[in-house]
Amino acid sequence: MSFKSRHEARTAERSLRMVSGLACAALVAACGGSSGADGASTPSGTVHATIGPQGGELVGPSGSAVDGVHLVIPAGALSADTEITIRPVDSETALPATAVRCGPEFTIEPAGLKLTAPATLTLPFDEATITDNDRFDDEVKVWVLGASSWGQQLQTDSASGAVTVQLDTLTIAAAGVNPPALGDIVHVTFKPNPKFVGCIAEYPTDPNKAPSVEADVVRGALNDGMFLRGKNVKPGLQFDLFTVENSALLADGTPDPNFKNFGLAWYQSDLEAEKNGSMRATLRTIFLDQIFGFDPTVTLPPTGTFEVGFWFNNPQDAVSCGFDATKPTPFNGEHMAGPLAMITVPDTTTGLGPLCTQPDTSVSPARCDP
Repeated sequence: MSFKSRHEARTAERSLRMVSGLACAALVAACGGSSGADGASTPSGTVHATIGPQGGELVGPSGSAVDGVHLVIPAGALSADTEITIRPVDSETALPATAVRCGPEFTIEPAGLKLTAPATLTLPFDEATITDNDRFDDEVKVWVLGASSWGQQLQTDSASGAVTVQLDTLTIAAAGVNPPALGDIVHVTFKPNPKFVGCIAEYPTDPNKAPSVEADVVRGALNDGMFLRGKNVKPGLQFDLFTVENSALLADGTPDPNFKNFGLAWYQSDLEAEKNGSMRATLRTIFLDQIFGFDPTVTLPPTGTFEVGFWFNNPQDAVSCGFDATKPTPFNGEHMAGPLAMITVPDTTTGLGPLCTQPDTSVSPARCDP
């Protein structure tokens, strides 16, 4: 599948999910079947309904201050008809120092009311805050306020911009994340291929606005996350990101005169610069220390790919910088890519890429020894 086809398929899927979610929310809010006959919202964004032993739900109307909130109270959770209200609030109690709030706080009233069976609460959160803190949607949690401090509820489900938890007491709640420990973050910097930097740059004549791409790679228990961020990249440019065995650049970012080829290469992701020249991507796989491939058919032993680079998806995008488009490289899905755009560089001592954090220097050349 081509870069364009993959991009269009993902866009269509996201649009379908969004339309389906809005239609569902509108149906509940408009019909009020589960929310009770007097379910309503006020101009301030408060949503409320009378819910009895039969159970019911409240849905925050689209565009209101409670947009994205969904509370489902199961049958038997309440012993009598009860007026349930959800509204935005700013609590005077700060979240724990290890937590970052990624969505608005809401109070669910009557506060302190205990439910016989747990309710299901869905809260909205800001996707940018999650990725800015090097986390994924399935790592979002909900903090709930007790008598004097916050408790933490692990999610039962998540989607783009929404997290769901179980709630047995009505209280103040907010979505948030625990950022990774500094010791779990490996920061990598991409160096531009000097010959083609002018075709990457949004401002090719301004040295103060050179293209810049970096990534945090976060070590995880089962896999690792890569959170890539770029700026000052020519809007609309598309790239293909690979992990590779060898970098074409030396540690100082200059071309390696002894470079022969990139060695083993793994296709990891597509990249695209936005209208403002920024570029973001989140990836999840094995990255640190144990990223390798092997092929006994050609007697290729386990081989690490500790460098990360990306290539021009369209060869024509690099022609003005001297690339011969009649000689494309294999670095995209159609194997008709342009040249290397940017890549990480090896460590000056070990010669290994930044995805190796535990080098074994007792042998020469050094190898990764996780």
